[in-house]
Amino acid sequence: MNQQTMTIWALIAATTLLAACGGSGGGEAGSELIAKRTPSAQLQLKAVSSCADWRGFAAESFVERALSPVYYYADGGPVPVAAEGDATGGASAPDFTDTNTQEVGVDEADLIETDSARGIIYAMHRETGSVRVIDAVPAAASHEVGRIDLGASAYLYGQYLDPVAQRLTTVVGDSVGTRLDFYDVSDAAQPAHLGQYRVDGYYLSSRRIGTRIHLIASHYFTGLDALYSSEAFNSGVNAWFEAEAAGDAERADEQRAELLALAQAEANNAPLAELVPNTATAVDAPLTPMDCAALYRPEVATAMATLTMTSIDMDGSNAAAIGAVNNAWMVYASADNLYLAQTSNGWFFAPFQVDQTSVYRFEISDSGPAVPKGAGVVDGWLLNRYAMSESGGHLRLATSRSDSCNSVNPNETCPAEASVPTNDVTVLRLDDNALTQVGHVTGFGNDERVFSARFVGDVGYVVTFRQTDPLFTFDLSDPTDPILLGEVEIPGFSSYIHPISDDVLLTIGREGGEGGVGTGNAFQLQLFDVSDLTNPTRIAAATPAIEPDDYAYSLAEYEPLAFTYAPATDTTGLLSIPAQIGSPAESRAFSGFITWDIDTAGVITEQLRVDHKQTGGGDACPPVADGSEGGCTSFAPVYYNAPLRSVIATDATSQTLYTLSDAFLIVTDAATGSELATLEFE
Repeated sequence: MNQQTMTIWALIAATTLLAACGGSGGGEAGSELIAKRTPSAQLQLKAVSSCADWRGFAAESFVERALSPVYYYADGGPVPVAAEGDATGGASAPDFTDTNTQEVGVDEADLIETDSARGIIYAMHRETGSVRVIDAVPAAASHEVGRIDLGASAYLYGQYLDPVAQRLTTVVGDSVGTRLDFYDVSDAAQPAHLGQYRVDGYYLSSRRIGTRIHLIASHYFTGLDALYSSEAFNSGVNAWFEAEAAGDAERADEQRAELLALAQAEANNAPLAELVPNTATAVDAPLTPMDCAALYRPEVATAMATLTMTSIDMDGSNAAAIGAVNNAWMVYASADNLYLAQTSNGWFFAPFQVDQTSVYRFEISDSGPAVPKGAGVVDGWLLNRYAMSESGGHLRLATSRSDSCNSVNPNETCPAEASVPTNDVTVLRLDDNALTQVGHVTGFGNDERVFSARFVGDVGYVVTFRQTDPLFTFDLSDPTDPILLGEVEIPGFSSYIHPISDDVLLTIGREGGEGGVGTGNAFQLQLFDVSDLTNPTRIAAATPAIEPDDYAYSLAEYEPLAFTYAPATDTTGLLSIPAQIGSPAESRAFSGFITWDIDTAGVITEQLRVDHKQTGGGDACPPVADGSEGGCTSFAPVYYNAPLRSVIATDATSQTLYTLSDAFLIVTDAATGSELATLEFE
């Protein structure tokens, strides 16, 4: 059997069959397939003692991955485990909305940044790899006054603005990896480049707290890649599988030892730069390998994805970085800690186990590097970062558990609790070097999974979905005894929850399908009265006006940064979200923004639409009915300019809407819909 060309499911099936015929070591048949829970002690990070220690761990991990039944590599290379001077002319500036962040005081990189005091908008244009500096006051005279070119081939992840210090930091991906550029924008028309920081790997996430940015990048080391084409190594892998199939534990152990020796020799000879992340702290400075003393690894061999966490000031100074072996893809941050979450589908060393998520805590500060502060493990998988929240020395998480254990094992090998799809809210206490479970609620939304979650103070909200949408409310005031208080079930589901007052939630998601089951053709906004947590009530719902054969989608359904809400009073406000409508009729096709008047008394009213598409035989279309992008076989041809972000500016007498797509920044009177200015990016 050629292990290089097996698919992952063939590997699982083959391993199941082999174990049923007799496991290694003379153990009970099938014993290796019993569902497991991985103890958090195996996942705790420890400092690497030396570069030799690191090389040894790399070799061991490479071999364990090659012999794993759920982590394979294909011909041609590895397949990683899967897995955000004043140029205003003296005009009085209105109050601009800021980035829609998860936590107060924890900024997130975004494509658009605003400086209300000076009336300046910084808009990223992805097509040209640039930041456009816009003098946006007065609105009707909005015009570009400056430009920062980041490279036509750069991928723009976002930017951070400190309006007090007048510092702008851009986050991009390029051929090297992930790059931060630092600018002084006190003269908005002529931004001054202060410095640059580069790190190996693709951008995973970042946060800004005060004047310090915390960047997380994921890097896969290449130092042992020559083994992929090594006849001796590949023959050894195949021989190990054959020994396992024959139940010959002694021969299997011998083959493993030979593979480890080959991998260790390769690791010893590899340049350090091919085994650790590399960084550079100045423009055109060469990349240099990270010090092995700044590396951390778990006790157990794992896929060698190294997450680099860099803390750096917004002028490019005081950089401090650490690297941790981790396959996490989800990042949550409070004002004091970064949390990395990794679901158990990435743990190739324990493939047949119940669904779990490991969470790693790193303490951050206004100086120095992030500091590992322990790990914890919870049952189930996290949906996104909004399913985590820190409060009062505790971390709360909402997870879903499936029956994935039974999908690869006989029923009798799985713990009973792993056989019923369900959901959990778990509370972990932040101990000195651990995350210790102290509270737990389970058994809600059975046979469904979490579609959205939000924790606000001592209250938690979780939406699950399969055919209908229950919204559950939780009392988290006692971390050791979280309580499920109430629920309301309505058609469709909510994918993002936005508290607009202590008593009212505004959500976006999908409307219900025919007969209230499944999902329909339009996104849906809803208002929930949660003043009585034991009896949450939907008080309003609205969808965009479309025809039966149209399909409406909003980026804000799954990207909270695209959700822009500006309160007008304590009970009313204006919502702006990107929207695309696919239609067989060109006159109904839409790619732009829709605004809605929100009244917490229970009213949602569509206000206006700002279209960013260009008609006339275009070569792309808005999304088709299944949500994917496709050709124009059944939908009207338009130039599909992706709508991205919006800003609402409020002054004493009016509101102005600034909408950003891949082609335009359009300025609109939010009350009348009158177009005030259009900037086309070229």
